[in-house]
Amino acid sequence: MLALRHLVAALSDGDERSGIGIVGGAALALRYFERESTVDIDAHLIGDHDRVLAAGREIAGANGWPDDWLNDRAAGFIPNYGRRATEWETLHDDGRIVIQVASADSLLAMKLRANRPGRDDGDIAKLMVICGIETVDAAEELYEDFYSGEALPDRAVRMVTRILEIGLPGRPEQPPTPEIG
Repeated sequence: MLALRHLVAALSDGDERSGIGIVGGAALALRYFERESTVDIDAHLIGDHDRVLAAGREIAGANGWPDDWLNDRAAGFIPNYGRRATEWETLHDDGRIVIQVASADSLLAMKLRANRPGRDDGDIAKLMVICGIETVDAAEELYEDFYSGEALPDRAVRMVTRILEIGLPGRPEQPPTPEIG
């Protein structure tokens, strides 16, 4: 949370609207469920990308964090061409700076696309519960809504099948809405 407050402060002196849309592990931890800490924030950058990333590097230097704690490496996973666009929940918007988190449905589609065994299984299982996904067919339908014309990758099908065979977890407790600004 401190990192996001620093980012809002660092970007507040600009004239152009800017900010981030958070995806990945940071989004899950902020809005959807307790999980292992993540060392970075994967983001969709809003406004002048160079300015947002420069603010992130400045904050990193001041706090002894890795330069890439704020990055846009997950940009290729953010669905932007499907029947459904990525949905965002706004956590902070003061008219100039916006901080958003991707919806649970959007995050599940991205996690299914990444489908990294041993890394994404638990997140996918919890997101399936949050999104009401109880079958492989439902997972495929959600995926294809966000990534039109693409089939759910075979490894993701196997992952979802294994999760369903083991049994879905209970509904995770949602953390309180963070206070950013």
